[in-house]
Amino acid sequence: MDGEIDRIETALGHIVEIATDLRADPDGHVRRSVQELRDAFASRGLVEPAVARVRQSILMLRSGNRDGSRREFMARAGGLDRLDELFEAEVLPDLRRLGFEV
Repeated sequence: MDGEIDRIETALGHIVEIATDLRADPDGHVRRSVQELRDAFASRGLVEPAVARVRQSILMLRSGNRDGSRREFMARAGGLDRLDELFEAEVLPDLRRLGFEV
């Protein structure tokens, strides 16, 4: 169980770092939603709504990326793909192994 928790925390930290580096989230939606997920997990609260908000914040970055120039879009595309990959391939499987239905 501790291994899953450590991997989740590490992946969430990377998600925040990538979102910050992309500078596509000036209001900090990703950072705040990740913190909400951490808080829900730590307090043994409802994790599923917090997971949905993290997903939504990542989707907001992707849709916001379409509003800029083509150059900005291309520069951010790889980072946005990495955010999706980290969340879907690393965070969610560990949460599922811990028994959460996400």
